[in-house]
Amino acid sequence: MAFVQSDENDFHALREAQRMVDSCQEFADHLIVAEFLPHCRWVAYINIRTLEQVIYCVELSRAGYRIVAYDFDNVADEVANCDTVYDSAHQLLAGISPLYGEKYGFGREPLKKRKEQ
Repeated sequence: MAFVQSDENDFHALREAQRMVDSCQEFADHLIVAEFLPHCRWVAYINIRTLEQVIYCVELSRAGYRIVAYDFDNVADEVANCDTVYDSAHQLLAGISPLYGEKYGFGREPLKKRKEQ
């Protein structure tokens, strides 16, 4: 899965999170859909341990991928307002894991920031 679906009516966060996990498994040390956070049609959470052994909990919504904690199954107050949104799973991984870029040939793309309209 390269990009989050843009059609509002077709988007289902949990389904997209599972697709990301299935298609990107080899690009991280540990990658699963969060087990202890609530999911809904619009928001799902993914636990990632990068190749460097850094842990993240990432929110997936129609807007894209956003880091919400540096622990599994958690949304941390100090991170919850993070406004860096990654458009694709590969952009997220390139942004948080230098070894991902080196090992799989994906460059580190500049971090994009979006503002809510």
